[in-house]
Amino acid sequence: MPASRTRISLWGLAEVSVAMALLATLAGFLARLGWLLELTCHFRLQLGVVLATLALVGLAGRRRTLAVAAAVGAAVNLTLVLLAARPNSDPLPASTAPRLRLLSLNVHTTNTRSDLVRDLVARTQPDVVLLLEVNAAWMRELEMLRPQYPFVLSEPREDNFGIALFARHKPADWEVIELGPAEVPSVRADIEFGGRTLSLLGTHPLPPATPAYAAGRNGQLRALAEWSRAQTLPVALAGDLNVTPWSPHFSDLLRRSGLRNKRPEWNLGISWPAQAPWFGLPLDHCLTAPGLAVLRREVSPSVASDHWPLLVELAFRD
Repeated sequence: MPASRTRISLWGLAEVSVAMALLATLAGFLARLGWLLELTCHFRLQLGVVLATLALVGLAGRRRTLAVAAAVGAAVNLTLVLLAARPNSDPLPASTAPRLRLLSLNVHTTNTRSDLVRDLVARTQPDVVLLLEVNAAWMRELEMLRPQYPFVLSEPREDNFGIALFARHKPADWEVIELGPAEVPSVRADIEFGGRTLSLLGTHPLPPATPAYAAGRNGQLRALAEWSRAQTLPVALAGDLNVTPWSPHFSDLLRRSGLRNKRPEWNLGISWPAQAPWFGLPLDHCLTAPGLAVLRREVSPSVASDHWPLLVELAFRD
Protein backbone atom coordinates (compact mmCIF):
# COMPACT_ATOMS: atom_id res chain seq x y z
CA MET A 1 0.00 0.00 0.00
CA PRO A 2 2.67 2.62 0.76
CA ALA A 3 4.29 2.01 -2.64
CA SER A 4 0.92 2.39 -4.38
CA ARG A 5 0.20 5.65 -2.58
CA THR A 6 3.65 6.91 -3.58
CA ARG A 7 3.00 6.11 -7.25
CA ILE A 8 -0.37 7.85 -7.11
CA SER A 9 1.15 10.96 -5.51
CA LEU A 10 3.92 11.14 -8.10
CA TRP A 11 1.47 10.91 -11.00
CA GLY A 12 -0.71 13.46 -9.27
CA LEU A 13 2.29 15.79 -9.06
CA ALA A 14 2.94 15.26 -12.77
CA GLU A 15 -0.68 16.05 -13.62
CA VAL A 16 -0.62 19.22 -11.51
CA SER A 17 2.63 20.27 -13.16
CA VAL A 18 1.16 19.80 -16.63
CA ALA A 19 -1.95 21.75 -15.67
CA MET A 20 0.09 24.64 -14.26
CA ALA A 21 2.39 24.75 -17.31
CA LEU A 22 -0.62 24.73 -19.64
CA LEU A 23 -2.24 27.55 -17.67
CA ALA A 24 1.00 29.56 -17.94
CA THR A 25 1.07 28.85 -21.67
CA LEU A 26 -2.47 30.15 -22.05
CA ALA A 27 -1.77 33.16 -19.81
CA GLY A 28 1.02 34.20 -22.16
CA PHE A 29 -1.52 34.67 -24.94
CA LEU A 30 -3.50 37.00 -22.66
CA ALA A 31 -0.48 39.20 -21.95
CA ARG A 32 -2.19 42.43 -23.01
CA LEU A 33 -4.70 42.04 -20.18
CA GLY A 34 -2.26 42.65 -17.35
CA TRP A 35 1.21 42.82 -15.94
CA LEU A 36 1.30 39.37 -14.32
CA LEU A 37 -0.11 37.70 -17.41
CA GLU A 38 2.60 39.28 -19.54
CA LEU A 39 5.32 37.89 -17.29
CA THR A 40 4.31 34.35 -18.28
CA CYS A 41 4.79 34.97 -22.01
CA HIS A 42 8.56 35.45 -21.59
CA PHE A 43 9.18 31.84 -20.51
CA ARG A 44 8.20 30.04 -23.71
CA LEU A 45 11.46 28.10 -23.85
CA GLN A 46 11.25 26.93 -20.25
CA LEU A 47 7.57 25.98 -20.56
CA GLY A 48 8.32 24.08 -23.76
CA VAL A 49 11.14 22.09 -22.18
CA VAL A 50 9.15 21.29 -19.03
CA LEU A 51 6.09 20.17 -21.00
CA ALA A 52 8.17 18.10 -23.43
CA THR A 53 9.80 16.35 -20.47
CA LEU A 54 6.41 15.66 -18.87
CA ALA A 55 5.10 14.33 -22.19
CA LEU A 56 7.93 11.79 -22.27
CA VAL A 57 7.26 10.87 -18.65
CA GLY A 58 3.58 10.37 -19.43
CA LEU A 59 4.40 8.30 -22.49
CA ALA A 60 6.76 6.09 -20.52
CA GLY A 61 4.13 5.59 -17.82
CA ARG A 62 1.36 4.96 -20.36
CA ARG A 63 -0.55 7.99 -19.15
CA ARG A 64 -1.96 8.89 -22.52
CA THR A 65 -4.05 11.92 -21.53
CA LEU A 66 -1.16 13.47 -19.61
CA ALA A 67 1.28 12.76 -22.45
CA VAL A 68 -0.97 14.24 -25.14
CA ALA A 69 -1.81 17.36 -23.14
CA ALA A 70 1.84 17.98 -22.31
CA ALA A 71 2.93 17.32 -25.91
CA VAL A 72 0.41 19.82 -27.29
CA GLY A 73 1.58 22.47 -24.82
CA ALA A 74 5.22 21.75 -25.62
CA ALA A 75 4.54 22.02 -29.36
CA VAL A 76 2.87 25.42 -28.92
CA ASN A 77 5.69 26.89 -26.85
CA LEU A 78 8.58 25.41 -28.81
CA THR A 79 7.06 26.50 -32.11
CA LEU A 80 7.07 30.09 -30.82
CA VAL A 81 10.69 29.64 -29.72
CA LEU A 82 11.75 28.34 -33.14
CA LEU A 83 9.97 31.21 -34.89
CA ALA A 84 11.88 33.69 -32.70
CA ALA A 85 15.22 32.00 -33.36
CA ARG A 86 15.00 31.20 -37.08
CA PRO A 87 17.24 32.99 -39.59
CA ASN A 88 15.29 35.75 -41.30
CA SER A 89 17.85 38.00 -42.97
CA ASP A 90 17.25 39.46 -46.38
CA PRO A 91 19.95 38.94 -49.05
CA LEU A 92 23.16 40.29 -47.59
CA PRO A 93 25.33 42.96 -49.24
CA ALA A 94 28.66 42.06 -50.79
CA SER A 95 31.30 40.72 -48.41
CA THR A 96 33.39 43.80 -49.19
CA ALA A 97 30.68 46.17 -47.90
CA PRO A 98 31.88 48.39 -45.03
CA ARG A 99 30.75 47.12 -41.65
CA LEU A 100 29.96 48.70 -38.32
CA ARG A 101 30.66 46.48 -35.34
CA LEU A 102 28.57 47.29 -32.27
CA LEU A 103 29.04 45.85 -28.79
CA SER A 104 26.05 46.29 -26.46
CA LEU A 105 26.40 45.28 -22.82
CA ASN A 106 24.54 45.77 -19.57
CA VAL A 107 27.56 45.72 -17.24
CA HIS A 108 25.46 45.46 -14.02
CA THR A 109 26.20 48.38 -11.72
CA THR A 110 27.54 46.30 -8.81
CA ASN A 111 29.82 44.21 -11.04
CA THR A 112 33.46 44.93 -10.20
CA ARG A 113 35.09 43.05 -13.10
CA SER A 114 35.77 45.99 -15.38
CA ASP A 115 38.92 44.14 -16.48
CA LEU A 116 36.73 41.52 -18.18
CA VAL A 117 34.82 44.24 -20.04
CA ARG A 118 38.07 45.85 -21.20
CA ASP A 119 39.38 42.44 -22.32
CA LEU A 120 36.15 41.82 -24.25
CA VAL A 121 36.48 45.15 -26.03
CA ALA A 122 40.11 44.41 -26.89
CA ARG A 123 39.20 40.95 -28.18
CA THR A 124 36.16 41.90 -30.27
CA GLN A 125 37.39 45.31 -31.49
CA PRO A 126 33.98 46.98 -31.91
CA ASP A 127 33.65 50.36 -33.59
CA VAL A 128 31.03 51.47 -31.07
CA VAL A 129 30.55 50.28 -27.48
CA LEU A 130 27.19 50.79 -25.77
CA LEU A 131 27.28 50.20 -22.02
CA LEU A 132 24.30 50.17 -19.69
CA GLU A 133 24.06 50.47 -15.88
CA VAL A 134 27.29 52.47 -15.67
CA ASN A 135 27.90 54.65 -12.62
CA ALA A 136 30.74 57.00 -11.70
CA ALA A 137 32.95 54.10 -10.57
CA TRP A 138 32.46 52.28 -13.87
CA MET A 139 33.34 55.39 -15.85
CA ARG A 140 36.59 55.76 -13.90
CA GLU A 141 37.47 52.12 -14.56
CA LEU A 142 36.73 52.54 -18.26
CA GLU A 143 39.05 55.51 -18.72
CA MET A 144 41.56 52.99 -20.07
CA LEU A 145 39.39 52.65 -23.19
CA ARG A 146 39.80 56.28 -24.19
CA PRO A 147 43.00 55.89 -26.27
CA GLN A 148 41.08 53.56 -28.64
CA TYR A 149 37.67 55.18 -28.09
CA PRO A 150 38.30 58.90 -27.61
CA PHE A 151 34.70 59.96 -28.18
CA VAL A 152 32.57 59.26 -25.13
CA LEU A 153 29.03 60.33 -24.34
CA SER A 154 27.73 59.27 -20.94
CA GLU A 155 25.26 59.87 -18.16
CA PRO A 156 26.42 57.75 -15.22
CA ARG A 157 23.83 57.06 -12.52
CA GLU A 158 23.67 55.04 -9.33
CA ASP A 159 20.19 53.62 -9.96
CA ASN A 160 21.08 50.98 -12.61
CA PHE A 161 20.06 53.29 -15.48
CA GLY A 162 23.34 54.99 -16.30
CA ILE A 163 24.40 54.79 -19.93
CA ALA A 164 27.55 55.41 -21.98
CA LEU A 165 28.60 55.29 -25.62
CA PHE A 166 32.26 54.89 -26.66
CA ALA A 167 33.16 55.48 -30.32
CA ARG A 168 36.37 55.13 -32.33
CA HIS A 169 35.38 57.97 -34.64
CA LYS A 170 33.55 61.15 -33.87
CA PRO A 171 29.81 60.84 -34.53
CA ALA A 172 28.28 63.39 -36.86
CA ASP A 173 25.90 64.30 -34.05
CA TRP A 174 24.99 62.84 -30.67
CA GLU A 175 23.13 63.57 -27.48
CA VAL A 176 21.62 62.11 -24.32
CA ILE A 177 17.83 62.11 -24.53
CA GLU A 178 14.88 60.91 -22.46
CA LEU A 179 12.06 59.07 -24.19
CA GLY A 180 8.83 58.09 -22.49
CA PRO A 181 7.56 58.70 -18.97
CA ALA A 182 10.21 56.80 -17.00
CA GLU A 183 12.85 59.59 -17.05
CA VAL A 184 15.75 57.27 -17.85
CA PRO A 185 18.44 58.35 -20.32
CA SER A 186 19.08 57.02 -23.81
CA VAL A 187 21.92 57.97 -26.16
CA ARG A 188 21.43 58.96 -29.79
CA ALA A 189 24.39 59.06 -32.17
CA ASP A 190 24.60 59.58 -35.93
CA ILE A 191 27.40 57.22 -36.97
CA GLU A 192 29.16 57.53 -40.32
CA PHE A 193 30.72 54.52 -42.05
CA GLY A 194 31.11 53.45 -45.64
CA GLY A 195 30.23 56.97 -46.82
CA ARG A 196 26.75 56.82 -45.27
CA THR A 197 25.17 57.55 -41.89
CA LEU A 198 22.89 55.64 -39.53
CA SER A 199 21.18 56.86 -36.39
CA LEU A 200 22.02 54.63 -33.43
CA LEU A 201 19.80 54.75 -30.35
CA GLY A 202 21.04 53.01 -27.22
CA THR A 203 18.48 52.54 -24.47
CA HIS A 204 17.50 50.65 -21.31
CA PRO A 205 13.80 50.67 -20.39
CA LEU A 206 12.60 49.80 -16.90
CA PRO A 207 12.28 46.09 -16.02
CA PRO A 208 8.61 45.03 -15.70
CA ALA A 209 9.07 43.95 -12.07
CA THR A 210 6.04 45.85 -10.77
CA PRO A 211 2.87 47.21 -12.38
CA ALA A 212 4.31 50.74 -12.28
CA TYR A 213 7.61 49.64 -13.84
CA ALA A 214 5.79 47.64 -16.50
CA ALA A 215 3.74 50.72 -17.40
CA GLY A 216 6.92 52.81 -17.55
CA ARG A 217 8.61 50.26 -19.80
CA ASN A 218 5.63 50.09 -22.13
CA GLY A 219 5.50 53.87 -22.33
CA GLN A 220 9.18 53.99 -23.22
CA LEU A 221 8.75 51.30 -25.87
CA ARG A 222 5.99 53.39 -27.45
CA ALA A 223 8.22 56.47 -27.36
CA LEU A 224 11.10 54.51 -28.93
CA ALA A 225 8.80 53.46 -31.75
CA GLU A 226 7.62 57.03 -32.35
CA TRP A 227 11.19 58.32 -32.33
CA SER A 228 12.37 55.63 -34.76
CA ARG A 229 9.50 56.24 -37.16
CA ALA A 230 10.29 59.98 -37.23
CA GLN A 231 13.93 59.60 -38.28
CA THR A 232 15.15 60.31 -41.80
CA LEU A 233 18.30 58.20 -41.38
CA PRO A 234 18.26 54.39 -41.12
CA VAL A 235 17.88 53.48 -37.44
CA ALA A 236 19.58 50.85 -35.30
CA LEU A 237 17.98 50.48 -31.85
CA ALA A 238 20.13 48.59 -29.34
CA GLY A 239 20.21 47.79 -25.66
CA ASP A 240 18.63 45.85 -22.84
CA LEU A 241 14.98 46.37 -23.72
CA ASN A 242 13.66 44.25 -20.83
CA VAL A 243 11.20 42.49 -23.12
CA THR A 244 11.29 39.23 -25.08
CA PRO A 245 10.11 38.55 -28.65
CA TRP A 246 7.01 36.76 -27.32
CA SER A 247 5.59 39.84 -25.64
CA PRO A 248 2.86 41.76 -27.49
CA HIS A 249 4.65 44.94 -26.45
CA PHE A 250 7.71 43.81 -28.43
CA SER A 251 5.49 43.12 -31.44
CA ASP A 252 3.97 46.59 -31.02
CA LEU A 253 7.45 48.12 -30.99
CA LEU A 254 8.32 46.46 -34.30
CA ARG A 255 4.99 47.35 -35.91
CA ARG A 256 4.97 50.98 -34.79
CA SER A 257 8.64 51.68 -35.46
CA GLY A 258 9.07 49.85 -38.77
CA LEU A 259 12.21 48.22 -37.34
CA ARG A 260 13.00 44.54 -37.73
CA ASN A 261 14.48 41.88 -35.48
CA LYS A 262 16.88 40.27 -37.98
CA ARG A 263 19.14 37.24 -37.53
CA PRO A 264 21.54 35.90 -40.18
CA GLU A 265 21.54 32.42 -38.59
CA TRP A 266 19.74 30.36 -35.95
CA ASN A 267 20.10 32.41 -32.79
CA LEU A 268 17.60 32.93 -29.99
CA GLY A 269 19.96 35.43 -28.36
CA ILE A 270 19.46 34.48 -24.70
CA SER A 271 21.26 37.20 -22.74
CA TRP A 272 19.93 37.13 -19.16
CA PRO A 273 20.43 35.93 -16.43
CA ALA A 274 24.03 34.85 -16.94
CA GLN A 275 24.15 33.22 -13.50
CA ALA A 276 21.10 31.03 -14.16
CA PRO A 277 21.05 30.20 -17.88
CA TRP A 278 18.27 27.61 -17.46
CA PHE A 279 15.96 30.62 -16.88
CA GLY A 280 17.52 32.42 -19.84
CA LEU A 281 15.57 35.12 -21.68
CA PRO A 282 16.47 37.12 -24.82
CA LEU A 283 16.27 40.64 -23.37
CA ASP A 284 19.11 42.37 -25.26
CA HIS A 285 18.31 43.33 -28.83
CA CYS A 286 19.50 45.20 -31.88
CA LEU A 287 16.57 46.19 -34.10
CA THR A 288 17.28 47.66 -37.52
CA ALA A 289 15.63 49.65 -40.27
CA PRO A 290 15.07 47.97 -43.66
CA GLY A 291 18.05 49.87 -45.10
CA LEU A 292 20.45 47.99 -42.81
CA ALA A 293 21.67 44.41 -43.00
CA VAL A 294 22.63 42.36 -39.94
CA LEU A 295 25.74 40.40 -40.93
CA ARG A 296 26.52 39.01 -37.49
CA ARG A 297 24.62 38.74 -34.25
CA GLU A 298 25.94 36.70 -31.36
CA VAL A 299 26.04 36.58 -27.59
CA SER A 300 29.58 36.73 -26.20
CA PRO A 301 30.97 34.97 -23.08
CA SER A 302 30.18 36.29 -19.62
CA VAL A 303 31.99 39.28 -18.16
CA ALA A 304 30.66 38.67 -14.60
CA SER A 305 27.55 40.74 -15.32
CA ASP A 306 24.04 39.33 -15.06
CA HIS A 307 23.80 39.91 -18.83
CA TRP A 308 25.82 38.39 -21.63
CA PRO A 309 27.24 40.88 -24.16
CA LEU A 310 25.61 41.24 -27.58
CA LEU A 311 27.90 41.71 -30.58
CA VAL A 312 26.36 42.85 -33.88
CA GLU A 313 27.82 43.71 -37.29
CA LEU A 314 25.79 46.01 -39.53
CA ALA A 315 26.12 47.08 -43.15
CA PHE A 316 24.11 49.26 -45.47
CA ARG A 317 22.11 47.53 -48.14
CA ASP A 318 22.78 48.44 -51.75
